[in-house]
Amino acid sequence: MFLRVFRPDKVIQIIQKLIKKEKELGPAYIVPPPFDMDKSFSDSTNKTPIIIVLSAGADPTGSIDEYSKKHKQFPTGKVSMGEA
Repeated sequence: MFLRVFRPDKVIQIIQKLIKKEKELGPAYIVPPPFDMDKSFSDSTNKTPIIIVLSAGADPTGSIDEYSKKHKQFPTGKVSMGEA
C-alpha cells in the first residue's frame, strides 16, 4: 500500500522482483512462454479455436503466415478490426 501511494510507477517492478525471489514461484511466473504455433494448432479443433489476445508490441502475424506457408493446406486471410 505504501508503494502504491508514494511510488505508483514502481509497483509492478517491485512485485516482479518479489515473485522472482520467492522459492515457490520464481522467474517462470514473470516471463511468458514463447508462442508455439505448431503446438497451438495441434491443441485446437473446430470446436476449440485459437484465440490470440494482442498486447502492445506483440504481433503474431509472422508466426501465422510462416505456419500457413509451411502447411499449404491452411490458407490465411487478414481482417483489420480497427483500434479503439
